[in-house]
Amino acid sequence: MSAIEHNAGWEIRAPGKSICRWFVSWEQLDDGKLAGAVAGYAGGGAFQVERFFATVKDGELTSLWIDFEDKISGEEVSFDDLPEDILAECENCLDCIWEWNDNDVWGDTDEVVLLQAKVDQLTKAADLYLHSTNKEPFLHVICEKAGLTATP
Repeated sequence: MSAIEHNAGWEIRAPGKSICRWFVSWEQLDDGKLAGAVAGYAGGGAFQVERFFATVKDGELTSLWIDFEDKISGEEVSFDDLPEDILAECENCLDCIWEWNDNDVWGDTDEVVLLQAKVDQLTKAADLYLHSTNKEPFLHVICEKAGLTATP
């Protein structure tokens, strides 16, 4: 297995408050499989935080399990059908997202907000803070299918 990758963007809303527009954390498994988590702003004050399992062929998603659906085929799926090691990798990726999140804000308002101690590790571009270890083209689709309003 490879290292956990990230691609994230936070919108600067006010001094000391930047909301997560998208955060994808994933690990490349064998045979074009990905285990990960995605979080971000879904509009209207709602934030999504979901585990995912995906398969990729030639740089494109061939399946994307989020919740109880393969968002590519539309078929019903169950994370209970996945092996424990894949589920553990999804949880590790989710933990990576929480490392960047202000958990006090999450507990109070369910907002995914950048932990201010992490700002110095980010690149500022206009009204966004950005962080990326990888810029795979399928990340856009993962964010879009998860219902986020912004994507890498």
